[in-house]
Amino acid sequence: MNRLRHPIRAIREPFGTAGLIIACIALVAALGGSALAATGALTGKQKKEVAKIAKKEAKKFATAGPQGPAGTNGASGASGKDGAAGKEGPEGKEGPQGPTGEAGMCSEGNPECTLPEGAMLTGIWSAAAGGEDSSTTYAEADLATISFPLRVFPAPTALYQFQFGAYTIGLKLKDGGASIYETNFPPAFPSEEEFLNAQAAYEEACGGNFEEPLAASGFLCIYPGPEEGVLKGPGPSNTTLEAAHEFGIALPFKFEAKSSNASEVGTAARIRGSWAVGG
Repeated sequence: MNRLRHPIRAIREPFGTAGLIIACIALVAALGGSALAATGALTGKQKKEVAKIAKKEAKKFATAGPQGPAGTNGASGASGKDGAAGKEGPEGKEGPQGPTGEAGMCSEGNPECTLPEGAMLTGIWSAAAGGEDSSTTYAEADLATISFPLRVFPAPTALYQFQFGAYTIGLKLKDGGASIYETNFPPAFPSEEEFLNAQAAYEEACGGNFEEPLAASGFLCIYPGPEEGVLKGPGPSNTTLEAAHEFGIALPFKFEAKSSNASEVGTAARIRGSWAVGG
């Protein structure tokens, strides 16, 4: 008795395994037409089985197509709402106490209120003399006092700014008079070279001015400022001058009215200035 062969076996036997795959692919391509169906080689059930297998095998031989172009970026979404604030954390523990700092000026640990080395103090001074009832040619002026808020030890060298012709020099104030700083005047009058050296030495000790008083360490620099009338200030002939102390200095001024000009007699005079002392 003849038995029906399996539909796949019926195709594979005449073509072989490789031929079966090729036949299946060809069959899939021809399923849209009626050429094979007209031959009556396969039953309807066999056609369905072959088509199913052919599609499965065809996928193995398929190749990926080219990548398509990138799409446009989508619109940005709306920003999300801010989250609720978190709870406040617990208070941290107190840290260890730091080391004790150095004793400050005028403190229990440093009771001597002296100007530290490298520090500088500044201030202002003034003097006035004369008046409507004054008829004398020379009259003592009020002292221009400079008082240090801190003790300056050792006592500084006091230099009063003085303009001598084209030279800006410093008059060194001492008890009973004054001398040009860094010269032997008096008694000998300085030469031009000595004046230049004196000016350089003064600028090194007192490099400021009335608006910005400065002083090197160990110096009290006294800067005269605006003046009204005629006042006779510090000079070699002023025997009432004194050297600076650890706590300050007093500058005597005299009101001067020339007797040849009666209109100057009885007028007032005043001067003010600034000072700086370096520790």
